[in-house]
Amino acid sequence: MADEKRISQLMTTLNCSREEALDVLKADAEIDGGKRVEFDLSPEEEKRAKKYANVDTHKKPINFKPRERKPNELKEAIIAEIAQILTENVTFGAKNVEITNKNRMIAFSVGEKRFEFTLVEKRPPKNGG
Repeated sequence: MADEKRISQLMTTLNCSREEALDVLKADAEIDGGKRVEFDLSPEEEKRAKKYANVDTHKKPINFKPRERKPNELKEAIIAEIAQILTENVTFGAKNVEITNKNRMIAFSVGEKRFEFTLVEKRPPKNGG
């Protein structure tokens, strides 16, 4: 009776005939018994599949390389000139003027307070869209 229940379940699940369900059960029994069936891989293919299955990792090594930026000569010139102005021509007495990033930032102090000046170049507006 358990077999009839299983056959009925296979017929509805796989949407197949009684003969096909019986073939499925027969193939299952052979596989469980360790026998080879018609849809098994050939011995050469099985050997190759086992070789690929035993690989520890399938990922490529990742090499992170920081992107080198092209020098922006205009920004460097602007930062250098602002640093020179802060050093020489300021009435409020800027001290310790230091270019901390030649393309972007100047640090300085006035009295006890520290300041940073950051130059940001805006992208041109997109046309359309």
